[in-house]
Amino acid sequence: MNAPLTVNDASAWKGGDLANESRWRFTLTASHLKEVEDAARQCVARGLAWSDIKRADFPLPTLGAEIRQWESEINLGRGFLLVNGLRVEHFDNEQVRMMFWGIGTHLGVPLSQNSYGEMLGDVYDEGVKMGTGRVRGYRTNQQLLFHTDRCDIVGLLCMQQSQSGGMSSIVSSTAIYNEIARNHPEYLAPLYNGYLHANMEEGGAFTTYRVPVYDVVDGVVSCRILRNTIENARKMGHAKYSQLETDALAYMDSLANRQDMRLDMMLERGDMQFINNYTTLHARTEFVDFPQPEKRRHMARLWLKTFDTPRRVSPEKFTDYHGVEKTLDRKAGVDAPREIHG
Repeated sequence: MNAPLTVNDASAWKGGDLANESRWRFTLTASHLKEVEDAARQCVARGLAWSDIKRADFPLPTLGAEIRQWESEINLGRGFLLVNGLRVEHFDNEQVRMMFWGIGTHLGVPLSQNSYGEMLGDVYDEGVKMGTGRVRGYRTNQQLLFHTDRCDIVGLLCMQQSQSGGMSSIVSSTAIYNEIARNHPEYLAPLYNGYLHANMEEGGAFTTYRVPVYDVVDGVVSCRILRNTIENARKMGHAKYSQLETDALAYMDSLANRQDMRLDMMLERGDMQFINNYTTLHARTEFVDFPQPEKRRHMARLWLKTFDTPRRVSPEKFTDYHGVEKTLDRKAGVDAPREIHG
């Protein structure tokens, strides 16, 4: 594989260079908010549920043009954006979800996030813990390590903050790639070759093929990594790695968590964070909720497939960036299938 020595585009940023800048933030204006809220009211008047709404149903005369710029920045530029100012405190949860969904339809096509076909997920602590049954990390208050999701773009809307903790951290996977290429190029081969994945929380399912951490197509570097499931495969005896393979992952971990590499942000109520999964990893610190149930930390989540700027990736290697296939009816009480995701 003729991989580039370095990635020299805007996606290869370092957190230390951006921490005190505002170019990765966008603040909604009063006119933008009126457009969003008016579009939501029109959908309600037409009897549309949020899940029925398509882009044409949610007109945003001026904000729509801004969102096209967001899309370009997320898919072809820096790879992430933080949008401030959605007025969640003025509306109930369903109305807020409708506004978030409507904005999302201007960025991409929503995808299923689990085997029940949920298209707009809720991220909060359900009082469960990873490793104690069929539990994915977003249902807990535990730390989530740097990872990617199974879609082109992941969007988070903060509907309610925690009492403490819950810091969001992101890091450029292409900047990490550059550091590896410069300092330890011998680690690229095992990262290209990939690792087996297993999910303790979903019956111990495991991949029978190696999932690459990095892939390069036409000079475009893309990343796909779930650290927990890689480690699970080793712990459960499905995988045994060489010292070089182990060292490559450890070095990647150290880079992702390095203070000058990552960018930390605390999402406030009404903040929307959009991330390109091919170029940006995301993580979350452990958090503590308020004792009142109605004040618990609550995020809404969208998984999106881009409209017309698909990533150049090997289709046989990046096979699972199209969401999770719906296979179950939640009301039927059927056990979940064995999914490999975070």
